[in-house]
Order: sequence, then C-alpha cells, then structure tokens
Amino acid sequence: MAGRDYNINVRWFGQGSRQAFGGGNLAKMNNGLNTENNKNITTANLKGYASLGMAIKVTQQINESLGSYTENRLRQRKMQVGIRFGKYAIGMMLNPALGALYAGVDLGYKTLNYQIQIGKQNREADYYKRLSGNNTNSGSRYRGSYS
Repeated sequence: MAGRDYNINVRWFGQGSRQAFGGGNLAKMNNGLNTENNKNITTANLKGYASLGMAIKVTQQINESLGSYTENRLRQRKMQVGIRFGKYAIGMMLNPALGALYAGVDLGYKTLNYQIQIGKQNREADYYKRLSGNNTNSGSRYRGSYS
C-alpha cells in the first residue's frame, strides 16, 4: 500500500479549467482591485485626503492662535463656524452621502453639547439668584416659597 499514487480527475461543467482558474472568474470576483493602477489611485486619494485634513487642522489652529492673541473671541467663534461649514461642504463634494452623514452627526453632537451647557448655566444662575435672595417678582429679599 505504501508508495501508491492516486489520480483524482475533476471536470468543470460549463467552464474550462482555464476560465475557472486562469483569471476569468477570479478576475471578475476581485474586479481588478489588485491592479497597480488602482493602488496608485488609492494612494493618491489617501494622500490628498490626509493633506486636506491637515490643512483644515492647521487653519483651525491658526484661528485659535489669532483669537488668543487678539482676545477677540467673538471673531474667533465666527471663523470657527465658517471653517466647520467649509469642512462640511468639502466633505459633501468629495462624498455626498458620507459628507452629509458626517455633517448631520457633527451638528447633532454640537447641538446636544450646547443644550447641555445652556442647561447647566441656567441651573447655576438660578441657584445663585435664589442664594442671593434677589427676587424680581416682589423686590424683597425673601428666600422662601410664595405658595
């Protein structure tokens, strides 16, 4: 029994072995994703996106530095909003669906944080108003409940 060779014959119906294994179906399955040209395009796109992201980040840092230097926080916030909406526009130009999704999620996140911040500030102001005894309804310094 040792040393025997067995031959197994496989027959592909409807396709020759050249089509099945010679690149016909396999080339169709990976859609040419492994070609050198596509690798170069992907590398160039990634480098472009990275450069664009770095340019936006540097612009934001310059805006923050100028705001700190001039102490003009209102102008800094306006510029930051302009940069943010510019970032949304660039994202939507590059990939409309993903850019719109990013803009929606980011705006929702900013809105939520803003609402939380305003709620905290209102609670703090209400606390200090009650603590000081300053009641605008009667003009008295009464700290208790009127009901």
